[in-house]
Amino acid sequence: MLRILLAEDDENHATLARLTLEDEGHRITAVSDGKRALEAITHEAYDLVLLDMRLPEIDGREFIGRIRAAGTPLSHIPIVVVTGYGVRQYIDFFKDFDVRHYLAKPYDCDELASIIRSYDAH
Repeated sequence: MLRILLAEDDENHATLARLTLEDEGHRITAVSDGKRALEAITHEAYDLVLLDMRLPEIDGREFIGRIRAAGTPLSHIPIVVVTGYGVRQYIDFFKDFDVRHYLAKPYDCDELASIIRSYDAH
């Protein structure tokens, strides 16, 4: 079981991801903007972040940059990205900031579950 921070502003996608991951036995904390995601991750311990790239307040790119630059254990937290705007534009960014998994919306729930399972095995 992983403690997962889900940062997604689309209510339908958030519900789908939350239900998928809860069915896998994970504990989910959901927030709807990047500012709340930063607050949550600095106050609670999470094993993984599932992050939409286009969030209000602080977008996914800024969130990832801040987390990776923190110089703390947060710098190494796995981040799985989902985006409805295509992943090609972010490929170099993902490599530079150690984002190993990303999904384009709409994504397959089984694929999401499989990716998250790969982190649970560690």
